[in-house]
Amino acid sequence: MLANLLTLLRLVLAAGFAAGVALAGPGHALSAGWLTLLLILAGGAELTDLLDGPLARARGAAGRVGGLLDPLCDALSRLTLYFAAALAGWVALAVPLVMVGRDLLVAYCRVFQAYMNWPTSARFSGKAKAVIQGSALLALVVLAGRQESYAQPARLGIGALVIAVTLWSLFDYLRLGIPAALAMHRQDRRQGQGRN
Repeated sequence: MLANLLTLLRLVLAAGFAAGVALAGPGHALSAGWLTLLLILAGGAELTDLLDGPLARARGAAGRVGGLLDPLCDALSRLTLYFAAALAGWVALAVPLVMVGRDLLVAYCRVFQAYMNWPTSARFSGKAKAVIQGSALLALVVLAGRQESYAQPARLGIGALVIAVTLWSLFDYLRLGIPAALAMHRQDRRQGQGRN
């Protein structure tokens, strides 16, 4: 139960971050205090992602609810963080849009795999993607509102890195998701089932 609460806290911290970004306003240089608050909220959201799984396993409380809740809260919190950053002009809107597409497709890959009783566990690429997305978001916050000559190229590079890693993770999940969908399709054809 405590691990699930920690997972849900991720959403609260991400919402607080989005509110803080909105209150700061787009294009404004952030004060040190405001920047620190945003870093704490974003860092706290990422920290809950690192701690909830080990906490559940240590307490013998790992279960199906937590296993489903964790990736849902991961996606919702990161998308909230990145859409807030995009709306503030800290990163291109393409970044969270690619993230949305990846998360939807991976979710359906897992649905197909589950229907076929194939493994649905997280892959290394998904964990690497999470680390890079989380670290990149913190770097974007540090760069927020900076006007130095290096700031805009750095933001563009960070956005490109996040897109590249997100797409790499997507293609890794599709390698099992597409065969699962095709196997389900063949099974349905053999059983004479069509669309409902």
